[in-house]
Amino acid sequence: MGAHGPDRVLVVGGGAGGVIATAHLLERVASSADAEPVAVTIIERSPVVGPGLAYTTTHPQHLLNNYAGRMSALDHDPRHFVRWCGQAGLDVTGDTFVSRETYGRYLAGLLDAHPVPPGSRVSRLRDEVVEVRDTGRAYVARTARGASLAADVVVLALGNPPPRRPRGLVVDEERFVENPWDAGLLDRVPDRGSVLLVGTGLTTVDVAAQVAGARPEIRLTAASRHGLLPLRHLEEAPGPVAGLDADSRRLAGVLGEARRHLAGGEDFRCVVESVKAVGNDIWAGLSPRDRERFVNHVARYWEVARHRIAPPMARVVDDLTASGRLTVTTSRDVDPAAYDLVVNCTGPAPVSSTGWNPLVDQLAVTGMLWPGPFGLGVDVDTTGALVDEHGVAARGLYAVGAARRGVEWEVAAVPDIRRQARRLAEVLRPSYAAVPDPLGRLVG
Repeated sequence: MGAHGPDRVLVVGGGAGGVIATAHLLERVASSADAEPVAVTIIERSPVVGPGLAYTTTHPQHLLNNYAGRMSALDHDPRHFVRWCGQAGLDVTGDTFVSRETYGRYLAGLLDAHPVPPGSRVSRLRDEVVEVRDTGRAYVARTARGASLAADVVVLALGNPPPRRPRGLVVDEERFVENPWDAGLLDRVPDRGSVLLVGTGLTTVDVAAQVAGARPEIRLTAASRHGLLPLRHLEEAPGPVAGLDADSRRLAGVLGEARRHLAGGEDFRCVVESVKAVGNDIWAGLSPRDRERFVNHVARYWEVARHRIAPPMARVVDDLTASGRLTVTTSRDVDPAAYDLVVNCTGPAPVSSTGWNPLVDQLAVTGMLWPGPFGLGVDVDTTGALVDEHGVAARGLYAVGAARRGVEWEVAAVPDIRRQARRLAEVLRPSYAAVPDPLGRLVG
């Protein structure tokens, strides 16, 4: 505990990453005899902390893309979400695919139900952080509404940026939807005609179900470079394969081992589960050249097999394609000018992108945030601490979630985030806690 009281932790972003990180920090304080109390402030623009953009949808066909038994927010309590569902009167097993709206309610109540250790506290502020500066004694954050807050540790839980416009896409602005999650999307879709969905990933599947349900006479085309939709989950969660040796320092070795098991009759999902479990270790062990090969030639095939869709959603897609209402093709086979509306479904841009978040822009301009490998995220060390323009890790400025992409590979799913949160809580030792901070007394 510092001279100013409990160690001050500022969590920037109140979506899944923010509440999961906070819950693990509280758990660490409660379970460790030597852990100091913490005063956590979560700053989030939305009125509700927890769901974030991903889990605010109310569309009944928007389901979790993972089994309920894998979606606990707490790394030390794998059945937490399934148990919460039962307490809420929902008939859910570990193999159920729950609606994202339901999961949003779970996250919204996570911190309310989580005990706060003696001496610690959690507060929430509806605002947006636009600047963070390192005074040498503390981090000082400034918000859009003019508030200043001092913190010993800052955790960036920024979530995913909106998609960026695909390079080379030429379409009139009045016929283009840049962000498919805009609330007014359906207002832009005509009752009849044709809509081009640019991209064939998870976002496209969600948008296709939403648009097709609201506009029965619309014809949809989904196009991407490879023309590959996400593959589907089994009805029951698969386990890993026995004997898969993924301990290779070469991409060719990992791919060869996966092919060997597939050729032996193993379900691809079981192979994916085995590789995914050690995916970040594999990524860390690859040479820069093998990482580049993976990004350029393998990543898309991995993503469609790894990030699968729920069986009920797969049946919706099957019905749409069988009826001719949805056509899936490659980008070279479509002319955007031929469609009444073009929707950008290419998925999130990298967190390090400019223009989507004023704090990211400010940290980049001051050199405190630097793009990570391949421009996929931000540069961080093994604890998640931001690495600056000089290659020096920050003393108390961390990132969780998609921001870590590139340094790690498996970063953005809830199981990835909760593991990051647990490790972060274990290493978190505020750098400034023992230093008297007169500025903090003034603005904290």
